[in-house]
Amino acid sequence: MLKLLLAILFIAFISYVAVWFGNSDGKFFLEWFGWQINTTPSFFLILLLITNFFLYIFFIFLFNFFNLPKNTIRKIRRYKIQQAKRLLQDSIIASYYGNKLVVSKNLPKIQDSLKSSPLLMLLELQHSIFKNNDKNSFIILTKMLTIKSLQPLAVKGLINYSIKKKDLALFKNVLFKSLYKKFEFSWIEQDVYKFCLENNNWEILSEYLEKKKLPKN
Repeated sequence: MLKLLLAILFIAFISYVAVWFGNSDGKFFLEWFGWQINTTPSFFLILLLITNFFLYIFFIFLFNFFNLPKNTIRKIRRYKIQQAKRLLQDSIIASYYGNKLVVSKNLPKIQDSLKSSPLLMLLELQHSIFKNNDKNSFIILTKMLTIKSLQPLAVKGLINYSIKKKDLALFKNVLFKSLYKKFEFSWIEQDVYKFCLENNNWEILSEYLEKKKLPKN
């Protein structure tokens, strides 16, 4: 809308100037390297405007021509990102009903186009779990602890990892770290009880509950 208004104002201004020159007496005289041009100011103004217009079109064409490869790459990149986001959404949904094939097929395409993000990290974790790659799952869960929105999932995942590996030190470390995360104990309650039952160790949970009840200064 603004561009249209500016164009109308510009045309009106040019028309006014052309009419003013047309109604005014005078001649325009130019001598350049032995060549002489003798014309009216209005004709010279129109010629100047036409020349500028074609120069503008020419330079715009050159600019677009030399930027064509860059613009093409940018459009392809934008298209790939849009496709990757759609695949990420579909793959996250597929992972929750256990479709390993869709996750394995789409993950490399998504990683090729998208940078690390919470949703991509979740998908990578699900893929590692499907592949029974405990080492990679542990690495991803540790990274998830640094992202606020993923911290509750990371704590629960690491507690389950400690159950699987019977890792007392990891269980204690993660459980006490959860004191500083803003989510309810009920989120990890069953997993904590499961670890304590399977390892016949309730001291860590008792210490955790005592600290949890302490008033904050």
